[in-house]
Amino acid sequence: QFTSVFGVGVKTSEKWYRMGLRTLEEVKGDKTLKLSKMQKAGFLYYEDLVSCVSKAEADAVSLIVKNTVCTFLPDALVTITGGFRRGKKIGHDIDFLITNPGPREDDELLHKGLLLYCDMIESTFVKEQLPSRKVDAMDHFQKCFAILKLYQPRVDTSSYNTSKNFDTGEVKDWKAIRVDLVITPFEQYAYALLGWTGSRQFGRDLRRYATHERKMMLDNHGLYDRRKRIFLKAGSEEEIFAHLGLDYVEPWERNA
Repeated sequence: QFTSVFGVGVKTSEKWYRMGLRTLEEVKGDKTLKLSKMQKAGFLYYEDLVSCVSKAEADAVSLIVKNTVCTFLPDALVTITGGFRRGKKIGHDIDFLITNPGPREDDELLHKGLLLYCDMIESTFVKEQLPSRKVDAMDHFQKCFAILKLYQPRVDTSSYNTSKNFDTGEVKDWKAIRVDLVITPFEQYAYALLGWTGSRQFGRDLRRYATHERKMMLDNHGLYDRRKRIFLKAGSEEEIFAHLGLDYVEPWERNA
């Protein structure tokens, strides 16, 4: 139950359990705990964050993110990834891939009062670094883990629910939604798009195939041919599949 809170991992959950805490209410009531900024946001917007995100909400958030990024980077390519790119109708957060590095679009979102929480993770990518041999390896892109305030009028659906704030009696006409922005260099964009689209199992199988059948190393940053000792460039997902000797698989066919 503790790990359902944004910002609470397995280690923290186990620590709280060893302390004798069993419910979220007990955690919130324990004044000796020093919650991180992320965890505080997780508790503050808990009900919204554990509820499902609809396709209509994802589309509305997508429009906000694209318009904001393009205000500063008119040529930027912003693509929704994850389950929504694979055709799913519901999810728990929304992931976006952006070609241009830099946090400037986040500043504008904060200025508009749309970001309820934001945590920037800088890139740790080292040029000429070989793709990881691990099938579940984390990538090294710059990322922004955020919580965005989505107002009801932006959502194109009649099923959007408003909730009442029982403390003030006011009707809440917005919803807090988890948004991850992943910023990647243009030359790595196709590989990042393939990796972040998923599914996780599809990505694992593709990397295993690259390793065992093609003698290559694939991750979210690139594809390395171990026999030729070269990195293989790709401007699209189709080119990556071609490098691997495979027919292209559409995103909605990757729900392994």
